[in-house]
Amino acid sequence: MNTYVVTSAPPSPDADPHLGRLTGSFLGADVLTRHLRQRGHHVRYVGYCDEYSPRVASRAAEAGVTPHALARVVGDRIADALALGAMRPDWFTRPLTDAAHAQWVRRFFLALWEAGALEARELPVFRCAPCDRYLHGADVRGGCRHCAAPVDGASCGTCGLPQGPGELVDPRCADCGTAPDTVLRRRIAFPLERHRERLVAHYAGARDRTGAFLDRLLAAELPVVPVSGVADHGIPVPLPEWEGHVLDTAFSGVWGLFAATERLAEAYGEKDGALPLWSDPDTRIVSFTGVDQLFAHVVLWPALLLAEGTPGLPARVVAGEDVRPRDAESSAVWGVDFLRRTNADALRFHLCLTAAERTEDEPFPSHPSPSHPSPSHSSPSHSSPSHPSPNGSSPAEFSLGEYADTVATVLAGGLETWTDTVLDLLAGDFHRTVPPAAPAGPMTAERRDLTRRIADALAPGTYAPARAAEALAAVVERALIDVHRLRVLRDAGQEGEYATGLAAHVELLAAFTVTAAPLMPGWSAFLAGELGIAVDRETRLPLWAGEDERLVPAGTVLPESVPVYFHEQG
Repeated sequence: MNTYVVTSAPPSPDADPHLGRLTGSFLGADVLTRHLRQRGHHVRYVGYCDEYSPRVASRAAEAGVTPHALARVVGDRIADALALGAMRPDWFTRPLTDAAHAQWVRRFFLALWEAGALEARELPVFRCAPCDRYLHGADVRGGCRHCAAPVDGASCGTCGLPQGPGELVDPRCADCGTAPDTVLRRRIAFPLERHRERLVAHYAGARDRTGAFLDRLLAAELPVVPVSGVADHGIPVPLPEWEGHVLDTAFSGVWGLFAATERLAEAYGEKDGALPLWSDPDTRIVSFTGVDQLFAHVVLWPALLLAEGTPGLPARVVAGEDVRPRDAESSAVWGVDFLRRTNADALRFHLCLTAAERTEDEPFPSHPSPSHPSPSHSSPSHSSPSHPSPNGSSPAEFSLGEYADTVATVLAGGLETWTDTVLDLLAGDFHRTVPPAAPAGPMTAERRDLTRRIADALAPGTYAPARAAEALAAVVERALIDVHRLRVLRDAGQEGEYATGLAAHVELLAAFTVTAAPLMPGWSAFLAGELGIAVDRETRLPLWAGEDERLVPAGTVLPESVPVYFHEQG
């Protein structure tokens, strides 16, 4: 068995969270973590809330509150949403109230500074004359220089590529809409180009969207990344000659994950802590991120780790897309309060089922056309729901109507109908007892195939939760068709074939319960208890079973019926 560290991209607590921002990174990381634990691996799943984000300071100024007050309130809502969706990491750091975060960031900054990996540079910065301030991050908005999508001064949420200091198309001050001047300011910076060869070597052979993204970025000289900036909100640069500068959260991010790992180790009473775990060559690190943080996860953070020299690098970076509501009806339920009114397992399954998975040939938007559209200066840093990807593909969308259809046809009207039918046949013809005959018939092949397909879809190297959900939905559809065949066999007096076929359905239902656990952990634990399937006390997940392993032995007495778990969405 292997040791894994699974990480999720830190959300910025600058505005009320919505389901799309949370599910893009956290749901994927949670599903993988649960699957790996089912397979017996040792997993530490960590994350943190980006409470030092410059977006927090900008939004707090607009709201007339302090950055700390805004980060505390919105951070609490993010934590609540993760708990409601059953996707909270094992440790989720709140940096403003946990000193370990800043301590680890300063520790690695000083190590890199003393090693000469960081240097002082004169870099271009936007300055708004009417507002008399320098514009960083969310303070400035314009068009992405790579794909023309609306963006702020950070990486683009549509193509994932960084803007570079002072490189927005048609920049405007976020407060007054004035076109800013570009001036030079002394900042601490990290020259990425020095690490080109080592990054290429690390990603050699990568054929997923991470490799395609890196290929596109490497087509030009890698940027010089600002590490510090003048601001009131943030972790101060721990050097006396840089008073007033704070560390950029893009630089701080990976060290925040170390801090979260350290705090988790302390909570578990583990003496070694974060560094030995991250540095162990046998530890496999899997990072989940959205497109807007792809540059940091794929390029910046690995380069920082290479420059520091101690920790290990991610074995896989999984890039998901923020899901957006399709229409007004869907937008009305897009806040996290919807999680209080719906079944979390049903929503998790639907979001996995409808997850957008780009192809390797066109994993990201193409380069912009010669004429850049004029960006909306009030647009957020990511594309609005109505803004399609420049390559013409549609962004990942959530439709309330499609969600209701998934619940009605796949879950409440599909999975539960199948479950009720199998239990009803057992109760009516076998006194609720699994027949002694060995399972046989078409559902035995379905059972073996399901285990293989889910194992492949949820493996770190081929991770694709949409394929797992599609496989589960297809099994429900075929099982419902096959139970009609069983009734025909029974009515025709073919008792032997009927008994073996029903036993096969029990096994398939049990295998479904086990393999669906990462996507629907609550339902899986519930039905596992009803079917007598062993559940691990620590993970609260049914134990993984091999393709031919019997899950519900002959002679097992099952309930006549089970309570309704999924309720159709009105």
